[in-house]
Amino acid sequence: MNIRTIALTVSAPRDTVFNFLADIENLPQWAGAWCERLALERGRWWALTAEGEQVVDMETSAGTGVIDLRTGPSPERLTPVPIRVVALSPRRTLVSFIVIASPEQTEEAFTLRHDRWLTAARGLLRRFSGGELHMAEPAAEYLALGLN
Repeated sequence: MNIRTIALTVSAPRDTVFNFLADIENLPQWAGAWCERLALERGRWWALTAEGEQVVDMETSAGTGVIDLRTGPSPERLTPVPIRVVALSPRRTLVSFIVIASPEQTEEAFTLRHDRWLTAARGLLRRFSGGELHMAEPAAEYLALGLN
């Protein structure tokens, strides 16, 4: 199973960043590379994404900075994208995304998904007027073995 973490620090207060990311209606604004548009249909959020039409669900906790975004082709087949928002100082916030492959996803499709979330992270740097992207690349010895 493929799992990759994207982390960034942004130059904005934690509550500002959390409130923006935790509002599901803002998803196309900050994750436009993945989610083109969002609509509420029959009590569920549906997104037109680069991966096709998907159900989108979000559970948030302002106190802990946890945003559990779940997406998939149906309510029964959702894949999580856990997001964490942590204050590092009054004007500096850490945001992390854990990109997880869905069970049927190919390596190529997962790489595209990861790249779209990476584009979203870069967009957050622009939106919050600066910061830094922190990404760990898989160790060379693991890549040589096909383990990432």
